[in-house]
Amino acid sequence: MTAALPKAASADLFERVKDAVDLHDLAGRLGLEREGGKGNYRSPHHPDKNPSLSIFQKNGQWGWKDHSTGEAGSCIDLVMYVRPEVGPAGEAARQLAEWYGIAALQKPATKPQQRSIPEFIADRALAEPEPAVAYLASRRIDEAVVRAAIRQRTVGWNTWTNDKAPPGEFGHGGPAAVFVVRSLADRAIVAVDMRYADPALNGNVKTQCQGQKDGHPWTSDLQRLAKAHTVYVVESPINALSIECCPLPAGTAVLALRGTGNADKIDIAFLKGKRVIIALDHADPVNERTNRRPGLDAAWRLLDRLTSADIAARLVDMQDWEEGEDINDVLQAQGPEELWRRLRKLDHWLIPGMPGGGEPGSLAGRRRVFLPEQDFKVYWRFRTLDDFTQYVVDFKEDDDGKRRETLGDVCSFRVASLSRLRIQGHIATINGSADTQPETVFAISAQVPRHGPTLVRHVLADKTLYRLEEHRDVFGAIYKPQQYHRMLNMLERTADIGAREAVNFVGLAWRGGALAALEGRDCYFQEPVKQCLYHNMVFPRGTAQDAQAVIDAYQATFKQSAALIPLVWALGAHLKCVIGFYPHFQMEANKGAGKSLLTEAMQTTLGFQMLSGQMLKTDHRRRASVSYTSHPVGWDELSKQPQAVLSEADALLQSTYRFEFTRVGSSLTPYLMCAPVLLAGEEVDFTSLQSKICITTLTVEKQGTKLPLDLPQFPVWQWLQFLEKIEPARIRQMHTQRIDDCKEQSQTDPKDPTASRTIENYAAILTAWDLLCEFAGIKIGHGSFVGDLVGEMNAHLRETDGRRQPWVWIMEIFLAEIEAKNFRHPYLWDSIDDEDGKPHVALLLRPNLVIHHLSTALHLRSKFEALPVKKGRVFKNQLMESGVVLRDDIERTIRGTRTAHLTAISLPRLEKHGLYATPDLDRS
Repeated sequence: MTAALPKAASADLFERVKDAVDLHDLAGRLGLEREGGKGNYRSPHHPDKNPSLSIFQKNGQWGWKDHSTGEAGSCIDLVMYVRPEVGPAGEAARQLAEWYGIAALQKPATKPQQRSIPEFIADRALAEPEPAVAYLASRRIDEAVVRAAIRQRTVGWNTWTNDKAPPGEFGHGGPAAVFVVRSLADRAIVAVDMRYADPALNGNVKTQCQGQKDGHPWTSDLQRLAKAHTVYVVESPINALSIECCPLPAGTAVLALRGTGNADKIDIAFLKGKRVIIALDHADPVNERTNRRPGLDAAWRLLDRLTSADIAARLVDMQDWEEGEDINDVLQAQGPEELWRRLRKLDHWLIPGMPGGGEPGSLAGRRRVFLPEQDFKVYWRFRTLDDFTQYVVDFKEDDDGKRRETLGDVCSFRVASLSRLRIQGHIATINGSADTQPETVFAISAQVPRHGPTLVRHVLADKTLYRLEEHRDVFGAIYKPQQYHRMLNMLERTADIGAREAVNFVGLAWRGGALAALEGRDCYFQEPVKQCLYHNMVFPRGTAQDAQAVIDAYQATFKQSAALIPLVWALGAHLKCVIGFYPHFQMEANKGAGKSLLTEAMQTTLGFQMLSGQMLKTDHRRRASVSYTSHPVGWDELSKQPQAVLSEADALLQSTYRFEFTRVGSSLTPYLMCAPVLLAGEEVDFTSLQSKICITTLTVEKQGTKLPLDLPQFPVWQWLQFLEKIEPARIRQMHTQRIDDCKEQSQTDPKDPTASRTIENYAAILTAWDLLCEFAGIKIGHGSFVGDLVGEMNAHLRETDGRRQPWVWIMEIFLAEIEAKNFRHPYLWDSIDDEDGKPHVALLLRPNLVIHHLSTALHLRSKFEALPVKKGRVFKNQLMESGVVLRDDIERTIRGTRTAHLTAISLPRLEKHGLYATPDLDRS
């Protein structure tokens, strides 16, 4: 077999093959039939009256499609479609390269990495897999199914024995079928499961696992699983291969959990949008200790997880199966046709897995919830389909004892679950304290025809649970209101089944006093579209290698880490519930600097949203954009908004630097405003936010290489899972250490409180960088990020020196009013000596009159409302502490009137803070 090419070389070969191969020529090589040398080709796998496989060119690229099956793709896909025995895409590409004389670019040889034990076993098992065909055939698994799995390199044969353990003892080993388990994220080998042909040689242990058991399922074909619209879930690879012997419809795949314990541990996000049919060993004998059937119990748990993630799932009805009978037993005893018939018989009861009839012995271990007599005597009447609910209106028995039922329609959807939820209060969510204000609500998940296999979720309060208008508006038609109410009454008994402690938050928050990574599927908002921008968020997934690739690409696309800094800021935003605050980010750019391209790339890389100026015009939209999430949001071209919008946005950004909870409207809809905001535009300047933001500036001179189009997304979900496992005290300690580091390298007065806050902001980003390096497996000094960020920090401190204090903003407005001759209150220019006897040009005024003017002048209303200081006493205290005051409580005659209690402010000292004025000789 040809040696595997490096990943980059394989990708290069794929592109070269696609560019070079003429599909019509390839169709001839593959033996496809074409009438008269024109038109479409005949489908290779079934007779068709009219040729159905078309070949075409679109945008200069060759493509094909078999309109009878829906299959389509490139030349590589055509080889795999016509000749499936060739194997996966890599083998098909190599076959085409051989036919057409195409060579792939080889990367320079690198030092080989040490192989793990599962990889070592898999290599040996896949080298000589032939005995696995005979062994699995003895279990009546079709040879074609086994060979297809061998081509996908998921089935092999192992002959290793342990010389230190004699035959008959555990650990001896022996001939065994090997099932190679690959990661769903990157297809890397993570484990091998061995099923021994003669368990007696291995101490009567018939199965053994090497590698990671938890969290990794097995499938014979990862590519088929990714494309499937229907997925059967079973316990073991043997059962999975047994189902593949059945005449499965196109678009169906089988997944093996590798044990009932994995029902709670696999990441089910990849099943989103697929129809899941659970066929675990429901007929397992009842466990005497728990009084449950282990397979059915695991099926219930998996069903609840899928339902809470809005994935439609059904159970195979195994009530009539023999006790202890599993899928492979049925295949061996009765063949694939009977097995397929049984697999298509799905559980149709209102409470999945809990039958409403049958012999008493068959119900053992199947009672999922207690139904009192008044409920159980009508429970059997309700029957469910995938997305429809019916009711037995009448029934009668024929002379031969056969029962015939008359069904009526109840509603045009299927209620998958009704669960009681205890929503954690916002204080416990943001700081991990004991929850003192939980809220109880009820979540109904239903499958409706228009959404296919994706469940529709609706959250209701106690008083609206039986309000049919709420159900009709969200789910669909209710044909029999009386029976529907009765059905809801019975489903109330199941509220405990799916009862859970929920947290309405997307990102990293506290749940039950511990950090937890949360997605949109974990939240239960009563008005999700209004309350959270990311209510349906599924974070990007990937590997540490993907994280490294993203970091390197962003490091290279702009010099001085100008693009990497906002990326790290965005990832570090999820630390907010740990350190208690997080800065906003200001991205300024000149025309043509690449700001739009960078923000678009960040949206793809991280899955966050940039909101247009139109979206930001109303207070409600701005509030909703930053609510209930630590995932950042972008506000684009904010500088183009009217001043009133800017003032309101400024106030919102002030509050979201930490957290703010509010309720809005007559229904008191709750909002927890906390998301860090990326401010992007040619000019973004909120004076009051100077100590609550971090800055980067994009210029044409800083531009580097463009971001590659095939750059993977950053694995944000794995990043959040990494953070939730870190001790919060360690993160806070890292932040404290980074504050000390930044203070040592800062170029500002250490006593300046606003400068200290700015330093804390940049230290938070450096803390995120330290953790990011640990997550991605790179060095902290990678790409001089730390030095670049410290440089940005010092530039920020220098540029904003004198503009970070509220008294500076007030004086700036006041001096402009003097220049415009709008200030009518008493003031005077004079010469005042300082402590050393040196004369200063000074402005004499009463600070409270300055505040009075700002608060009463109509043209200054918006500016005054945006100020954090609104009292003359506070303004005067800030002036005194700033060092610009020469003397206080001075008395002078102004315009013939004796004026006392004036404060003398030094003009030269004001200039050090960037405040300039021209003394008026008429008032000196």
